[in-house]
Parts: sequence; C-alpha cells; structure tokens
Amino acid sequence: MSRAAALAAVALACAGLVAACGSGSDAGGAAGGAAVRFQVFGDAAELAAYRELVGAYERTSADDVRLIEVPDRDAHLQKIATGFAAGSPPQAFLVNYRNFAGYAARGALDPVGPRLQASAVLERGAFYRRPLEAFEFGGELQCIPQNVSSLVVYFNRDLFRKAGLKDPRPGWSFGEFVEAARALTGPPAQGDAVRTYGVGMEPSIVRLAPFVWSAGGDIVDDAGDPGRFTIGTRRGREGLFAFLDLQGGERLAPFEQEVEAKGLDARFLDGELGMLLSSRREVPTFRTIEDFDWDVASFPTLREPASVLHSDAYCLAKGEGADAAWRFVEFAAGPRGQRILARSGRIVPSLKRVARSKDFLDPALPPRSSQVFLDAIPTIRRLPVASTWPELEDAVDLALKRAYYTELTVDETLARIDRETAPLLERARDARP
Repeated sequence: MSRAAALAAVALACAGLVAACGSGSDAGGAAGGAAVRFQVFGDAAELAAYRELVGAYERTSADDVRLIEVPDRDAHLQKIATGFAAGSPPQAFLVNYRNFAGYAARGALDPVGPRLQASAVLERGAFYRRPLEAFEFGGELQCIPQNVSSLVVYFNRDLFRKAGLKDPRPGWSFGEFVEAARALTGPPAQGDAVRTYGVGMEPSIVRLAPFVWSAGGDIVDDAGDPGRFTIGTRRGREGLFAFLDLQGGERLAPFEQEVEAKGLDARFLDGELGMLLSSRREVPTFRTIEDFDWDVASFPTLREPASVLHSDAYCLAKGEGADAAWRFVEFAAGPRGQRILARSGRIVPSLKRVARSKDFLDPALPPRSSQVFLDAIPTIRRLPVASTWPELEDAVDLALKRAYYTELTVDETLARIDRETAPLLERARDARP
C-alpha cells in the first residue's frame, strides 16, 4: 500500500467520525502504570536506537511503553491507518511533515501546541523554527518535531582519492558536483564485474525540490496553500534538467533495472557508489561500514544555496491515552531523549542546544562533518503541508520516475503532473480549516 492509499484509509475511517479516531479505552491515561503504544519504522540500526530511547524512559517513569516496530515507511503508514480504522491506533507515532496533514484535517490528532505551552520540560523557543512551522495545521502545532534534517551528499572518500579528487568544499557548485560524478563513474562493466557509478538518487519530488529551488524556481505557487505546480517555469526547468541529466544524460547514476536488482543504499555500503543524496537517516547503517572512509557534504549550488527539509515528529492520537503518550513524548523530544537519538546517528536534533552539542557533532563518530546539517538549516525550505499531499507526491513521483529513466520527455512529464495534480490540489484547499 502506498502512502496515499494508507492515508486514504484514514480518511475513510475518520470521515465524520472523530470519535473513531481516538486511541481506545485500553490505553490507560492516568499517571502511573499507563501503557503507551509508540510506533516507529526503520532498519535494524534505527530501531535499536528507539529501543534504547524507550528503555531510558521506562527507567525514569512509572509508565510502560510498548514499542511497535515496522520495517518500512509504507507499512508504517498502513498500520497506523488500520489502527485508526479499528479505533485503536498507537497513542504516539512518528510521521513526516509531508504525511501528517490528513490526520490533522480529520481531527484524529491531539494537537501538541497547548501541551507544549503548558510543559515544564519543553519550551517552543528551544526548537528550530522551521520544523515547528512544518507541523502547523489550522493555526495550531499538531506534532512535536524530532529532527531537522536536510538533503546532503554522502561521499565515499576512498573512491574520491582513487579518482584524484579532494573532499567537496563547503558551498561547492553544481558544476563541481557533476565533475566529481563523472570522475567517479567507471566504464561499463564486463562479465561479472560491477560498475561503479558517480551518484545515486531516487527520482522523487523530495529529491527534485532543492534542484528547482537552487536554480531559482519553485515547486508550487504557494507552499502554504498550493494551487498549482510551477516546475515548468524557466528556472524550474533549469533545476529539472539538472536533476534528470544525472541519469538520462551522461548515465552517472544506475539505471532502473540496476536499482531494482540492488538498491542505492546497498550500493553505497558495498563501495559501488561514489555519492548518495539522502537525509540523516542513513547514518546509523553507514556507521557499520568498515571497508572505506565516508563523510557528508552540502547539497551543491546551482544559483543559490538550498536544501529540503526532512523532519519527523511525534504525533499523539486523540483519545484517553494522550496524556500518558505526552509524558513519553516530553521525554523523547526533550534533551535526554534527543541526546540518545543524536548519539545513535539517527537524527539532526530539533532542539538547538542538543544539535550544537558533542552528542551530535562528535568528530570521532562518522560523519565527521555533521556540521554540514546545521549549516544547511538557514537555507532549508519545506514542501507544502496539505491533506492530499501524499497522493500528490505519489502522482508526481511516478511522473518523475518515468522522466528520470527517459520514458517521458520533459514536456510530457510536466503536462502529466499538471493534469493529475489539479483535482488533488483542489481537494486539499477544500479540506483546509
């Protein structure tokens, strides 16, 4: 089930029945002995960090936390939707800002804004502003941001040296990025040999966005209330062409069949990919690498610095268990909880004090250049928050995938995006408070 289908299930479960979106009577809400169901997704290294977080909380609290572990994002969203449909969702769950608005629009969430204002543990001013803004809907903070990541370039330092390249400089240009990708891309493989590619990147709107922004274009006409996609402007096209040419131009990235046979993460882990564009979530797994040295660099600049916000937040399901869930979230989103996850490598802390601490910036733990994530925060932009955004994203991603792998022309791609997103954007506007 796609993200769009998962959230559509929530719509069916919650339409006109806000009570059905409560957390159920078995959760417990009184102080002491409450059982909080907390759902996350991730690979083994990520899930280990959440186990550590839950263990630390339980050692200091009378509440119990039942960690619900899901292996991937789509299954995570599907399981949340199934829980809401049954009237018993997890009382606390992590969700990206691109996926929470459907829940908020239907009254399924217990907004954290009033709780944050009354908290003796957390204060709004301690968090970075951009992720807070991303989780606002209907004029209210709905979920408390866990992280404030951005799109960065992971690079294999050993392959850079082998190709005669120096580490990317701060603020490097897109031209320098392409030259590095060319130098890192090996000749076509012969026999059983594996070809080394210069760069890996999934064809999606969350990857395309900083290319468009850095070129001086925009993804939509109004991020707060999108009415149409604007990738087809002159500057938008410049960013789109830069994005597509990495694959369809010089073949500096693996083709579709190659990615299906072996994913980009696995290729980087095995030393077959010079650079990978991704967010902070790769770090716990990449810290298992022993065969080569790696680090991170900033997203390259076409015309102006830009990156895209990657941020997850702790959301509370409306219902009896919300008070107990908030006590856990206060800990998880607070200094102690964020330090635990920062040390695991999983997050760029949304708390400024923790982000600037050794828990996150320790150069003894890869990536040694974690400051890159903090340097990107002033130029981070977010994708729109809209109730139909998961469906919009699925539609745009499919069109971009076909363009990235050269099955659609740019004009065909833009026309398809306009045609398929227009009714979804209209529905999103109708659903706004």
